[in-house]
Amino acid sequence: MSKNERSASESAKKTKNTKYHHGDLKASLIEAANTILQRDGADSLSLRSIAAEVGVSHMAPYSHFKNKKELVQAITADGFRCLAEAMESDSEGMSKPEDLILSYGTSYLEFAVQHPQLYRLMLGQVDSQGRRHRKESDEPVTEPKLSIELETFTQGPFILLRNAFATVYKDEAMVKAQALGAWSIVHGMAALIIEGHIEVPEGTSLKQFLASAALRASPNIGN
Repeated sequence: MSKNERSASESAKKTKNTKYHHGDLKASLIEAANTILQRDGADSLSLRSIAAEVGVSHMAPYSHFKNKKELVQAITADGFRCLAEAMESDSEGMSKPEDLILSYGTSYLEFAVQHPQLYRLMLGQVDSQGRRHRKESDEPVTEPKLSIELETFTQGPFILLRNAFATVYKDEAMVKAQALGAWSIVHGMAALIIEGHIEVPEGTSLKQFLASAALRASPNIGN
């Protein structure tokens, strides 16, 4: 290796370590995990692989994550946080509930389509923990509970949707039912699209497709 090549290599390593030295290691590790996830898939995720991606010691991630399961929960929590933020950002300035509901659903679909590996991980992580709600008399749960962070951020997208329906209906049971129905529609549609079971027609936006195909929780949505 020439002197110039060694200098370039050392410079690249320093650049990779910049975030770590600025005290933002956890955020850097999650960002690296998302890069690996999108590029190589979930099977390639490990504490060692994200450490290498960031350019830090293979032991460095253990200061934030005890094991891979904690890492996956952190990635998932960050995914739901980003999804909720996208839903809010895309609907900024909207006040009509039908516009909000359609916008939230569209943002949800766009997020899933743009980040299929992350979306699969988010759903798989939450679904695999569904047994946490079983009665005490049922078979004991051996899997770890969701972290407080993940429990909190998982609810973000649904809370936005529920709040939009709350401006239309006064009955809380109806609000919840409508929100759950709409959420189920976009959840299922997103999964079917990224798995290739549904193909959005060429020239049709996800918003148009959602409005015409499914989301009629409010009579005015899509009109």
